[in-house]
Amino acid sequence: MFRIEKELAEYYNPVTKKRDVVEIEIRFDPLTGKRSRVIEKPLPISTEPDVGNVEKEWCPFCDENIYNVGARDTRIANGELIERGEAILLANITPYAEISLVIRLTKKHYLPISEFEAEHFYNAFILAKEYLERVGAKYANIMMNYLKPAGSSVTHPHIQVIASKYLLDYQERVVEAAKEFYEKNGANFWDVMWERSEERKVAETKWRWFTPFAPRGFEHVCAYINKGLGEMDEELLDLSEGIVKILKAYSDMGYNSFNFGIFGSLEGEDFLATQFDIVARSVMSKYYWNDVFAITKIYDEAYTNKKPEDLAKEIKKYF
Repeated sequence: MFRIEKELAEYYNPVTKKRDVVEIEIRFDPLTGKRSRVIEKPLPISTEPDVGNVEKEWCPFCDENIYNVGARDTRIANGELIERGEAILLANITPYAEISLVIRLTKKHYLPISEFEAEHFYNAFILAKEYLERVGAKYANIMMNYLKPAGSSVTHPHIQVIASKYLLDYQERVVEAAKEFYEKNGANFWDVMWERSEERKVAETKWRWFTPFAPRGFEHVCAYINKGLGEMDEELLDLSEGIVKILKAYSDMGYNSFNFGIFGSLEGEDFLATQFDIVARSVMSKYYWNDVFAITKIYDEAYTNKKPEDLAKEIKKYF
């Protein structure tokens, strides 16, 4: 189930006047077979990151602008903005699917990642769930990109929600592989994986938290639950609390940018868990380094700098 192949790269180091040998692990995702490369080396993380003068940016999600320029959803909003706490649901003016939303998380324009609160995420997740239920979506797809290294064009914290007739490419592969696994083994893949992942287990709350065998990014942490999004309430608060813990860990590691995604069915299916994935991105700084290059962008090969077994030990401290 957990396949690893290894290669050795050798070079002469003129500083030490010795030959250095670096081990590269090529890991295969136990569900989809997607490859990931693990090369243990330190990242070029700035010790004094500079996010710039983000407070002076013009922002469509700040209170003084959002009620005037925030795009209204035409399906259920009737020209009104939908709000819950600080969260506000908007139509996405750059849509990625037939249903494409943005949900503002906070009143504050910029937050260091250690200052997010569970309520920020929980309110937004409830709005997303209720909307997707009302429009009859089959699958939930909720994503967050925070700061420019994560691909966000707007600093203000927000999530995106999309629903389409067509799943995203990786999601479709997960669904097909999970169905095949269930039919062959009579068991949910995530439950089997969990039982065989002792070294990568982080915590068990209402969700099961772990580091994936074949990471798809830096400090990749996952969680799953055998419920559909439409069946959740307290579970979404529990997920939100877990996200806050991971962001504190990322902050302590020196990161300030991240991506996450939630994927699963609305009603729940025996073969498919609802999955959460979060990865740290290169640090937002004046001259930040983009961590997506040709191997990842063109050839779809993931890589990371830390073994997931080691990361699990670090993240456990925050749960």
